[in-house]
Amino acid sequence: MPAPSALTVRHSVMGWLRRPAPLQRRFMAMGTFVTATLIVEPRGRVAADQVLGEIENGLLAFGRDAWAWGDGLLANFNRRLASGERAAIPPSLRPLFERAWAVHRLSGGLFEPRIASLVRLWGFDDVARTRDAPPDSGEIDALFAALRGAPDFDGGTHYGPARGIGWDFGGIAKGYIVDRLLDLLHRRGYRNVSLDAGGNLAVRGLRNDRPWRIGIRDPRSPHAPRLLATLDASDEAVITHGDDQRYFEFDRRRYSHLLDPRSGWPAQGLRSLTVVHRDASIADAAGGALFVAGAAGWRRLAARMKIDQVLVLTDRDELLATEALAARLRASDAETRLRAVA
Repeated sequence: MPAPSALTVRHSVMGWLRRPAPLQRRFMAMGTFVTATLIVEPRGRVAADQVLGEIENGLLAFGRDAWAWGDGLLANFNRRLASGERAAIPPSLRPLFERAWAVHRLSGGLFEPRIASLVRLWGFDDVARTRDAPPDSGEIDALFAALRGAPDFDGGTHYGPARGIGWDFGGIAKGYIVDRLLDLLHRRGYRNVSLDAGGNLAVRGLRNDRPWRIGIRDPRSPHAPRLLATLDASDEAVITHGDDQRYFEFDRRRYSHLLDPRSGWPAQGLRSLTVVHRDASIADAAGGALFVAGAAGWRRLAARMKIDQVLVLTDRDELLATEALAARLRASDAETRLRAVA
């Protein structure tokens, strides 16, 4: 199971007796803790609790069908690929295939949804399979070669044949479903809501007439949580990728779940990277690509992808933010080391 959310919602409690209390539900889905919060508004707590139940059920169903392994739709699709078939893309997942491939192209291939076989080899598909050392380099090379030779997604109804390839939406699915469920809540009349799926956080509207206060956690302080910065957000996503979420350490080096599709090995150079964007699926997938680009490449790729709000913590403990995001951040105890970059 991934570590609990890398982001927390923080807010003022002044005047809480005079304002409607938020209703919150916390549950497990998609391998992580999910926290849904909404302002009850005129419909009452019973109706709000019922709609939160729908959100929970929707996330559980989507998590099953969009998971690369198990017995859901994507897992069955991947098994057909593994058997050498040209596999039919599940109709309900087709928008996710299309969205993932669009980001793949925009990122120059650094966001790679066809990487499931390598993810499984590294043991990042399930916390129960966490490794204590890297896989055999020959096995990595074989799957990397399969990835390099895999066919592109052509937008059709089928994909393959592509032995050694599996599709994995772990880098985009949470952002994608968070936005869809927030849209559902909006249609039901709930316009002031927050949905946090393990660091994939998006908010709509306000919390008691004020923006939602979001805290971005330092990934190197798991036992005594410390914030890198906070910001006020409304109608946008704040999504963090970090090397603390799924990882193992070997020979004094940390290997995290964020694999570099240019090598088949875990990306190095950054500890965490946060993207703020109005589209949660873009924030999710682009954030993974920027993390892979590393300390030397994330700014150039962000400019290419038109992502202008990014916060980065490097493995040298440098705290950097794009100018557009730096202007919004409260850097708390890290204020003296936060540096804005073009």
